[in-house]
Amino acid sequence: MLTALTAHQLLLLGAAACVGGAIFGIAGFAFGVIASLFLHHGFVATDVIFIVVAGALVLNIGLLPRFWSEIDFRKSLPFLVGATVGLPIGLALLSWLEPRLIRSFVGVLLVSYCAFALRQHSRQPLRFSAGGGRAADVSIGMVGGVVGGVSGLGPLLPGIWYGLRGMSKTEQRGLMQPFGLYVQGLMVAWFIATGTVSSSAVQSVAVATPVMLVAAWLGLRVFDGMSTARFQRFVIAAAMVGSVFLLVRQL
Repeated sequence: MLTALTAHQLLLLGAAACVGGAIFGIAGFAFGVIASLFLHHGFVATDVIFIVVAGALVLNIGLLPRFWSEIDFRKSLPFLVGATVGLPIGLALLSWLEPRLIRSFVGVLLVSYCAFALRQHSRQPLRFSAGGGRAADVSIGMVGGVVGGVSGLGPLLPGIWYGLRGMSKTEQRGLMQPFGLYVQGLMVAWFIATGTVSSSAVQSVAVATPVMLVAAWLGLRVFDGMSTARFQRFVIAAAMVGSVFLLVRQL
């Protein structure tokens, strides 16, 4: 049975959809990071997690036609293989360990990773042999799956990694799309299968969807006008904000 959302919740949901959708349109990820800044002030934690994961899935589906021609499924495969292994580990850790402890550890890991990315940004792209590159991509996908399971920020790690490998902004978005669709789709399926999603959370996603998609479309206009260098700086900045927020929220 659906319960009516309060005016306070609708206001927070609208802000989350507007700002989070716009940032997603620009960067291709980070909806959950930005939306959480608003949603935690009016929704229970379990509903927040579902809203940000399902909202990101809706955005990925909505923007799929825009980046369909850039998607390279062959290059995406190592990341998806890694995520397939990592996501169940992350979900298991979340149920076995104290959530605050594991999220604090993930927050420190992500902040350190973003600091490395900032240091590496102005240097030459990371180069590997063919086999070494595939192994590194699988590892990043696996860690992204683990992080996604415990925090919902799975696309953050590969999102930065694509830039460190020297890819153009369209190549990066062409890899972010399938990774986000896969990880978020699996998480939404897990929520539904385990019965941990409330009708209020589903209702919230439905209400927010039109606003999210319009905001993401506006964000795409900014993306189209960015150089690859500016896009990469924006991606790292968005990731750093999310990492710091995750860490501070656990203190």
